[in-house]
Amino acid sequence: MDSIEILPDPHAEELIRRDWARLQDSDLPSQARHTAASNRPHITLLAAPAVPDHFDPALQGLNETLPIGAHTAGLMVFRTGRGLVLARAVVVGVALLELHRKVHQALADVPKIAENSVPGRWIPHLTLARGLSPDQLARAVEILPPDHGSITLAGLRRWDSHQRTTTALASR
Repeated sequence: MDSIEILPDPHAEELIRRDWARLQDSDLPSQARHTAASNRPHITLLAAPAVPDHFDPALQGLNETLPIGAHTAGLMVFRTGRGLVLARAVVVGVALLELHRKVHQALADVPKIAENSVPGRWIPHLTLARGLSPDQLARAVEILPPDHGSITLAGLRRWDSHQRTTTALASR
C-alpha cells in the first residue's frame, strides 16, 4: 500500500526510536529491525494501493498547516492475521483532524482508499512493533514508558510501496 504520512519532529522521532530500541534490546519484535532508510516513525494519514505522484503539488500546498502539536496517549494494540501490532496512540486534536480531512479532500480521486484511513474511521498512531504474540505483548508493555506526552508533527511525505521510495511533501 502507498501512503501519505505525517512525520514527527527530531525530538519526537527520537522518543519513538528509543521505544523501538527498548523492544529490540529485549529480543522482541520491533520496527527497529526494519533497517531501510525509509523506515521512520510516522502516522499514516491515507493508504491506498497506489497514490500517483501527480497529487504531490496539492499535498505540498499543505505546508502551512505544519507544525502540529499532538499528544501521545499510551499504548494500543491492533490484531492482524500475522500477530499483534503494538503502537503509541496519538490524541486527535483539531489541527490534526483538519490536516487529515484536507489530505483526503486533495486525494478524493485516488481509488480504493483503505477504510481504516478515511475520516471517521481513522485511529492515529505510531507503530512500535508488528507480529507480537500475546506473551511478547505483555513483556513489551512492561518495558515501555506509558506515555511520551506532547510531541510535534512537522513533516509530510508520500510512501511509494512499488518503488520503495519516499517523497518529502512538506516540512517545518
